[in-house]
Amino acid sequence: MKRHVLGGIAAMIAIIGALVVFWPRTVEAQPHLAESARHRFVLTPASTKSGVNSFDLRITDLEGNPARGGEVVVEPAMPQMGHAIAPITAGPLEPGHYRVGDVGLFMAGQWEITVSLSAERVVIPLLLT
Repeated sequence: MKRHVLGGIAAMIAIIGALVVFWPRTVEAQPHLAESARHRFVLTPASTKSGVNSFDLRITDLEGNPARGGEVVVEPAMPQMGHAIAPITAGPLEPGHYRVGDVGLFMAGQWEITVSLSAERVVIPLLLT
């Protein structure tokens, strides 16, 4: 009887250990930086998982002052797979601070997020799990 109890406890410990080791983990969303000749673009995704996502976007001049004027457009694409999503106009929150919501990044892998402010364009790589 004691062997069965000890065997059951050992099996539970093994299962819990396997779950801890193999449980899927997400990578914490980090800011992604790109610079053009006149501006610095910082894109922070809400998540690094594939699916519907949103982005926080801050645009400043190279001295750190908020960018002013001009429409900000975001164009997500996954060139390796031939996928692209229609351009999305970012919503301004305050000078130099924008929000892009409901972006359907439906596949895990390497995405390229092109951000345009007037005539300036940068490409920001984004890896999704």
